[in-house]
Amino acid sequence: MKILFANPPCQIKLRNGEERYFVRAGSRWPFSVKKKREKKLNYLPFPFYLAYAAALLEKEGFLVEGLDAIALNQTEKEFLVQVKQIKPDLILFETSTPTINHDYTLVKKIKRINKKIVICLAGPHVSVFPKEAFKGSPVDFVFQREYELAFRDFCLKLREGKSYTQIPGLVFKKGKQIKINPPQLIEDINQLPFPARHLFPTKELADPTLYWDGFCQFKPAIQMHATRGCPFRCNFCMWNQVMYQNGPYRLFAPKRIVEEMREVQEKYGAREIYFDDDTFTANKEHVLALCREIRKRKLKIHWSVMGDAIVTDEEMVKAMSRAGCLGMKFGVESGNQAILRRIEKPVDIAKLKQFTHWCAKRKIKTHATFTFGLSGETKKTMEDTLNLAKELDVDSVQFSITTPFPGTRYYDEVKKKKLLLARKWEDFDGASQSVVAYENLKQKEVVAYCRTASGKWLKAKMKNPFWVWRQLINLKRLVEGQGIGIVLKRFQRATELMLKP
Repeated sequence: MKILFANPPCQIKLRNGEERYFVRAGSRWPFSVKKKREKKLNYLPFPFYLAYAAALLEKEGFLVEGLDAIALNQTEKEFLVQVKQIKPDLILFETSTPTINHDYTLVKKIKRINKKIVICLAGPHVSVFPKEAFKGSPVDFVFQREYELAFRDFCLKLREGKSYTQIPGLVFKKGKQIKINPPQLIEDINQLPFPARHLFPTKELADPTLYWDGFCQFKPAIQMHATRGCPFRCNFCMWNQVMYQNGPYRLFAPKRIVEEMREVQEKYGAREIYFDDDTFTANKEHVLALCREIRKRKLKIHWSVMGDAIVTDEEMVKAMSRAGCLGMKFGVESGNQAILRRIEKPVDIAKLKQFTHWCAKRKIKTHATFTFGLSGETKKTMEDTLNLAKELDVDSVQFSITTPFPGTRYYDEVKKKKLLLARKWEDFDGASQSVVAYENLKQKEVVAYCRTASGKWLKAKMKNPFWVWRQLINLKRLVEGQGIGIVLKRFQRATELMLKP
């Protein structure tokens, strides 16, 4: 049995001629990205769950292929041609809300190639609306939520000719009925093997360095996981609510993490590792143990993380810095404490300011994310958010518009209040628009405020000589890690932001 783990393309062309591609597999926040002229994409997360599942099946002796059409910048036609050449018996790919109708259409096109191909869908959208998948396409099976072990067990049952009807999280048709088995979380994530990086974007063109996060400072950079899940309960967070059902925060063992770090350094020449966790720093003892293990094993490599400013204290920042950490992303979301309480994000703004100072002191580059359009948002709370962003001693920021993805409490809230403006699933693009009729704001006010926030933030920061001096030091590190080209691009981007009204 040949099994194909795919990340199909989904590209759109806007009325103004702009082309965009969708980021799905590997992303906690599905959104579209403007397509640049160069072949290599400027942002792409690694499809971890596909790669973990592929590694599990390889251990069981299955013939496994990977095909990440987004990383290859393929058109749909090119993707289908390659599927025809691979001749898989079974295909698994992940769906998302803004691409779901395209996904259903793609299932039909694959079936036209060979109607005997068994097609399985996974990912957040079909986890929330599993029955819809069978109405919208000739899909054979759906896997809800965290699917790696369930998919492995399903494939084993198929190969052995045994019944698969009791597998957790499996959704399937039985006659005219659709059967939905309750999903189960993976209690011990250490039973997962290292992800099958050698299969992506394809087995022949295996190159995990194609997967890139612009926050990284050294190339090649490889993405990893050290934990799974999040102990916090933000009402808009899709991944924690939909894929993990607000389950427990789980940890890979420090020794295993360091072994994987060493492997990607030796096998792929990684100069930096980016831990693209839901939150890397939510368990202090785990972070400290990992830092001790890195130093004990004398591992010399740069690393950066997606963390938080909730649990992280000065002791953790110091230990991370000594072990090679040089960057941390973290979510703030709002600069208004009442809004933070309403969305159930336990950020203390006073501690947050201390945290950014600790990072700056240790030369850990920081990137804070903020989002407009949260529950209870007003013009004043948006101003509070921008003012806090200006005040924080961080190196870069990201402003976005909150998208109420299906399966989240925020989605339920706006639906109940009849504030949801989306007319079709494609509207849920987490990059470019708002789909909420706010109680205290006009939709266009939120969009306009978000579009100008980055420029306003940068203009304020440029007035701080200490911040400017630190950015010059950061640029020097970027030249060392990536070359002068990336510095020139960032300078161009900063100039564009400064010139915006």
